[in-house]
Amino acid sequence: MGERTLKVAFLSPSWPVDKTANGIATYVHGVAAGMRRLGHTPIVLSSHYDEDNLPPDFYPLELEELSVLSRIRDGLNFRINAPEALREKFSRVLVKSARRAIEERGVELLEMEETFGWVQLVKPRLPIPVVARLHGPHFANGPALGVPADDAFRQRVRDEGVGIAQADGVSAPSRDILERTREQYGLPLSDAVVIPCPGPAVSAEQRWALADCDRSLLLFIGRFDRHKGGDVVIDAFRSIAQRFPKIRLCFVGADEGITDEQGRRWTLSQYIDERAPDAAGRIDCLGRQPNSSLAELRRKAFVTIVGSRYENLPLVVLEAIAYGSPLVATRTGGIVEIIEDGVNGVLARPGDPDDLAAAIARLLEAPEFAAKLGRRAAEDAAARYHPDAIARETAAFFQTVLDRRSRRAS
Repeated sequence: MGERTLKVAFLSPSWPVDKTANGIATYVHGVAAGMRRLGHTPIVLSSHYDEDNLPPDFYPLELEELSVLSRIRDGLNFRINAPEALREKFSRVLVKSARRAIEERGVELLEMEETFGWVQLVKPRLPIPVVARLHGPHFANGPALGVPADDAFRQRVRDEGVGIAQADGVSAPSRDILERTREQYGLPLSDAVVIPCPGPAVSAEQRWALADCDRSLLLFIGRFDRHKGGDVVIDAFRSIAQRFPKIRLCFVGADEGITDEQGRRWTLSQYIDERAPDAAGRIDCLGRQPNSSLAELRRKAFVTIVGSRYENLPLVVLEAIAYGSPLVATRTGGIVEIIEDGVNGVLARPGDPDDLAAAIARLLEAPEFAAKLGRRAAEDAAARYHPDAIARETAAFFQTVLDRRSRRAS
């Protein structure tokens, strides 16, 4: 390989990947697998895991044994400031597991998300560099979810900014989120890098084909919440269903509910029944599905829809293009760094169901054009987002962080 091998740890919200519907876990799975193939040693840390299926390269975040005085102290802290107490407790558990991985496996670096500013609590307690990965800073994702801009929101945004500023290195999946982070916090982040998330490695034989798909089936994979735009997709489908009598929508994802502009809370079934009653019989809600079942759905559906109000660099887009699935996605965030309108997909305005419906109809009316976009998308995915290519970039970045740390120490 020509470069020294690395031993690094990744923090994942849950593990293994097929037991969760989480983009960060999917990212960790892909980049860790790629690094392993390149000869490196990746270790995964997580607090939510399947106890019956723990691989040797996994370290669970387990609750620590506390003295009576420590339990009393924690109890008081929870009464005074519960969010801060939880942050402190999680960071202690993470540090404990990371130290074990350092001692037992020789881990040299830890990569973790920016969430809640954990970095600022973890970094001073570890003898290795800590890298912040900008998976979804709250200042960007919070508004997309409809989170109120209250004191809790502002405190979390501040905490994350402090953690990002203190990290030994920062990487971002998209140029969009890196530039927005620089602007939000007034940080130069001169050593930060943009490294996309890896998509799946899909052979030509496994890809979508026009001859094999169901031309009357649309696919949406994502939570029913404001962030992922499930409401916009339903509204767009209502319009599409009027124009195309045989069209169906397969809705895959957890129902987390949506609060509209008037403050009303909707479940997915309520939204469909009241906002799209004429099309309700043509919407199949499958709920959350294991990752292993999604490939067949992508090959079967004629068009995959991404309706997000904002996205960093969504895996749902990377996965769709890897399979060569014709794609309609919103023109927001890092999506425009992956999709070029009319070249490898079709883009629509975020939050605009009429524009989304028009983009979907554009492909329904031109199947050969849709297939052409899918073929180009699959070529782009193989060239730009293969796990091994992303792992190589990631390893090079980690080596730069380690070298910088070494120079400072000497």
